[in-house]
Amino acid sequence: MELTKDEAMAVADFIDMNLFQAIRNDEEWDSMMCLRNLIHVYEKACEYSGYVGMTEPRPYREGES
Repeated sequence: MELTKDEAMAVADFIDMNLFQAIRNDEEWDSMMCLRNLIHVYEKACEYSGYVGMTEPRPYREGES
């Protein structure tokens, strides 16, 4: 399976914006393995697409302060 960078960014953005709320709303959430897998997908999608979540430090870019 291959994702485009736009698809990977959409997945990362969706996880970033919805993961905590989904866990809060699901009283039966009890799978650390599922959480670990989602975090790994998020990390890979961010790395591939260049997505930086609102709560994560942005990488330094030339010309920025």
